[in-house]
Amino acid sequence: MQDRFDKALSRLTAGRPDGRVLLAVSGGIDSMTMADLFLHSALRLPLAVAHVNFQLRGSESDGDEALVRRWCEKNGVPFLVKRVETGKHASERGLSVEMAARELRYDWFAELCREQGFAYLAVAHNLDDSAETLLLHLLRGTGLRGLAGIREDVPLPGAEDVRLIRPLLDFTRREIESYAVRAGVEFHVDATNADTSIARNRIRHDIFPQLASINPSFLRTFQAEMKHFAQAQHLLDEVYEAGRKDFCSEREGVIHIDIPTLQGKGQTDWWLYRILSDFGFNADQLAQIERSLDALSGKEFLSPTHRLVKDRRELRIYPLPGPGDGDLTARLDVRTFSVPAGFDPKQKPDDVLFVDADLVRLPLSARPPREGDRFRPFGMHRGTKLLSDFFTDLKLDVEQKRREVVVTMQKENGDEVIVAILGRRIDDRFKVTAATRSVAALSWKAK
Repeated sequence: MQDRFDKALSRLTAGRPDGRVLLAVSGGIDSMTMADLFLHSALRLPLAVAHVNFQLRGSESDGDEALVRRWCEKNGVPFLVKRVETGKHASERGLSVEMAARELRYDWFAELCREQGFAYLAVAHNLDDSAETLLLHLLRGTGLRGLAGIREDVPLPGAEDVRLIRPLLDFTRREIESYAVRAGVEFHVDATNADTSIARNRIRHDIFPQLASINPSFLRTFQAEMKHFAQAQHLLDEVYEAGRKDFCSEREGVIHIDIPTLQGKGQTDWWLYRILSDFGFNADQLAQIERSLDALSGKEFLSPTHRLVKDRRELRIYPLPGPGDGDLTARLDVRTFSVPAGFDPKQKPDDVLFVDADLVRLPLSARPPREGDRFRPFGMHRGTKLLSDFFTDLKLDVEQKRREVVVTMQKENGDEVIVAILGRRIDDRFKVTAATRSVAALSWKAK
């Protein structure tokens, strides 16, 4: 097993054969076996061990930490540990405990790799884990990518120069258990692994024995099929990358999909799945989006991270605002200056608007548009116009209208007046004229 492990490790670290490796070690049989194999590897890679105490199992969690610490001290391997309040994190983020634990540990691993210069993060997933993942993906719904199981070598999220490697992925759990017994590897058993209310454990304890009764070598069969699925996915990725540029583009962070060209490709549902699944849209939404392609404009679909809008002959995908994006006034930049000789208000950057500073009442505020908003667009000398009509004239879709920024001031009597639509148009009543002595420049602060 050591020889097979070293061959896998040599292949996985060929890009940086002397790179430092951070081992993610929980104290369970898989990760303790991986640590032992690294320790005795002929490659002699520089190592350190990272352990996360999730504080979910009381004294058992502390015992896992103590076990990994003793192993590191005995073998002269640097030990890094972090204690996290997993339950609190899950509650605050609205996550399952399992997802919260994953987020916490990988965020910390990425931080360690960035700060301490590790080239690799090694985790102890094995062939059984990959087969379990395949079945879970099938049960929950997946594309071809989900049938490829767990990948052996990927960039580490949050530290893209670091490779996340899985040198045990070719080994079954039974092989790992056999090695641990022969080599005298000390490990702890997590009692929650026997809890069959957890889907992965149910597959492991109830489904795998049934599969083994049909095909004793089902894991190796799955392994071969997952390899074929991964190869097929690689070919489809090449088709996708070559074809998507015909109908899909990105401008200022917004994805634009040309509907007639998309439909002309054939297999519209596959192209949509391939694009939209990356943005968090689920299978039901994908079916609805496909049905909307020939419908009227204005249809909207929301994923956890993005909003899709159907507008005439396009689908547009907008990222949802992040934390702090809602405070528009904080991002409004207002700078005043005296009018210099020869000043021409037409000579300005495209993203700046000039108004007469003596005609506005500072401070100015910024907010999203509201129903019933009216203003007098520059060049309109009397009356007012509905903001919604102004946006319609500009042919903005519903999400673009929602993202416009209205700059306002308060009159002495408390009434609100629109001064400008940021980046679009000022209200004619505040325009710069030959009589203007002081100018306010309105723009958007960079994030």
